[in-house]
Amino acid sequence: MTLPHPVLLADIGGTYARFSVLPEPGGHPGTIWKGPTNGFPGPVDAIRAFLDRKDVVRPRSAFLAVAGRVARGITRLTNAPWQFDPGEIGVSLGLKAVRLVNDYVPLAAAATVLDAEDPADLARIGTGVDGTGPRLVLGPGTGLGAAALIPAGDRLLIQTTEAGHVGLGPCERDDLPWQGLIPAEGRLTVETVLSGPGLVRLARAIAASRGVATGLRSPPEILDGVKADPLAREAVHQFARLLGRFAGDLALVFSATGGVYLAGGIAPRIVDVLHDMAFHEAFENKPPFRDALRAIPRFVLMRPEPAIDGLAALLAHDDRFLFPGQDWRA
Repeated sequence: MTLPHPVLLADIGGTYARFSVLPEPGGHPGTIWKGPTNGFPGPVDAIRAFLDRKDVVRPRSAFLAVAGRVARGITRLTNAPWQFDPGEIGVSLGLKAVRLVNDYVPLAAAATVLDAEDPADLARIGTGVDGTGPRLVLGPGTGLGAAALIPAGDRLLIQTTEAGHVGLGPCERDDLPWQGLIPAEGRLTVETVLSGPGLVRLARAIAASRGVATGLRSPPEILDGVKADPLAREAVHQFARLLGRFAGDLALVFSATGGVYLAGGIAPRIVDVLHDMAFHEAFENKPPFRDALRAIPRFVLMRPEPAIDGLAALLAHDDRFLFPGQDWRA
């Protein structure tokens, strides 16, 4: 289905919703407006707040990337109470068409348009050389998302995942209080630790295992405290090591010889830590495939709003990408 322009572009996560308008085919997205997800009852209210701004071009359609599992029927955010019915959104806002995709679809597409030589786009970490083949995009934010970009002839298939909800457990030489990390429901998932709330859980578990108090109560406090607070520093380094281990596991799953790209709200803030050997040793320590993992290039997405650029790329090259989603037309 072709989306008529102007197109509303949206990147909607558990903490923030970001909106822009692509006025014409092949154009550039307009100014991005960012608002807290918990500041609105649902997506229609948030979109209306954005469209009521004087400088916003009225869209004819919408392309929404949401942090949840997109399937037939109602889609819900994994880590916030919003729900999405494309038909309801389209009718409420007087649109001609609505497309709904997982938020890692445009992030995977963004990997094709960001410049590996521009540090404002991508920060290169590790020693891997540029390669060909599938690419993997994953990242911790309010939750943890992941998608693979897989060559399929002259097209690119974007395979979304629910990788954040697979199990996580200890490995040899782990020095972590694993029992203290397990949530009340008794199942420790990747997202339980490798996310913003997971970083807080990790810091508190380390503190409790040592019988010390901590005033660290939010991800920004921990990230800002890395230089001055030893506990914050250890939590971030352990977080990076576990992120390296999981990223390497997914790189094996998807044979991501084309590269691994770290996205989300946390990775760009800990680039210095991700340069350390702890991340890369955990990423590569997959015998008998250590050499294969070492050769994979690794990057951090540094552009402030890459999902908006990814949505624009998907529209500009709609004959190049294959991806799952849900469409509605008036």
